[in-house]
Amino acid sequence: MKPIRVLHLASPGIGGIENYIFSHYKYMDQSHFKFDLLTQNRGLKNAKEFQQFNYKVKLLPTTAAKDRELFIREVKEILTEGRYDVFHLNTCYWTGFLLEEIAQEVGVPKVIVHSHSSFIDENDPDKRERLLRRHEEIKAVFPAGLATDFWACSGTAADWLFGPQIPREQIKIMKNAIELERFQFSRQKREQMRAELGLENSLVLGTTGRLTYSKNHLFLIEVFAAFLKVYPSAKLLVVGDGELRPEIEKQIQCRCLEDSVRLLGWCTNVEDYLQAMDIFLLPSRFEGNPVSLMEAAASGLPCVIAEGITEETQISENIRRVPLKIAEWLTTLELVSEKNPDRRTGTDIVRDAGFDVKRQAKKLEKLYTEEM
Repeated sequence: MKPIRVLHLASPGIGGIENYIFSHYKYMDQSHFKFDLLTQNRGLKNAKEFQQFNYKVKLLPTTAAKDRELFIREVKEILTEGRYDVFHLNTCYWTGFLLEEIAQEVGVPKVIVHSHSSFIDENDPDKRERLLRRHEEIKAVFPAGLATDFWACSGTAADWLFGPQIPREQIKIMKNAIELERFQFSRQKREQMRAELGLENSLVLGTTGRLTYSKNHLFLIEVFAAFLKVYPSAKLLVVGDGELRPEIEKQIQCRCLEDSVRLLGWCTNVEDYLQAMDIFLLPSRFEGNPVSLMEAAASGLPCVIAEGITEETQISENIRRVPLKIAEWLTTLELVSEKNPDRRTGTDIVRDAGFDVKRQAKKLEKLYTEEM
């Protein structure tokens, strides 16, 4: 049987969208489905997944804003020569719909627009406002006929990208699932990590994710500084990296928190650091459907998260949603720190909520083959 060829629109960097693509493809029938990536990111040719999945990277030589004619010509050539059955456009906000128009013109059978966020992750307020205006303009005029399928990682992400012009019943919610076995609680691993990090006698708070505007790390540092006055032996682990690292480092120094806060950078073994933590924190300004939260929940951690994060993440009593007010976070942290949940049940809870990547990968296979 001829394999179904899928071209994914990837982001300029390596982040949540690429993790979504690779984590699901790992559990798909790779003899029946072939993935390629359309991107401006040359680094995807050197990513560790390149050897594992043998995908092709189709590099965009320019943007439509810089050279529209060249952009159109190159994309047409890529879509035509690749003979793709599916063009899967992973996106966070609208900048235009030229790619959808090109796909329709060359006759790609299935065009999927997939929403992965619920706002614009840009720290510069002026640029963020410009992008927001453009997003709303495009959303208001996007012709629904340019795509065959509309997907979103949550209802919140669906509302953000599609608005009222795409009926909700036409939008498929594709949960950001995870490899549950990686995050199963292990007391042995917990003790090992805490010993390696010198945290045996500490109450360990932590978070994972890129150091960006959306994740709101500066608020987290404020909360932790206040919490430290009540629990002076507490530690904060920050797993991840990003453009706001210098600003976060500066705040840590200004508050004399160098001995209590550890910026760990990018880690391929996030699951091990989650084992070492006692409480997971996610004070995000916005999220589509945070993978990091499901990973923490699967490891059995009690989680304190921002009230504005989509309610679809409320899968357990161990997840507490709190307004972004320091006093309320302190009260909640003090309450949670006195609890001792059974962390062994985490993976079952997350699996029952539908976040098992093995099951979601099979759903993806089915949806790619519908009406083809």
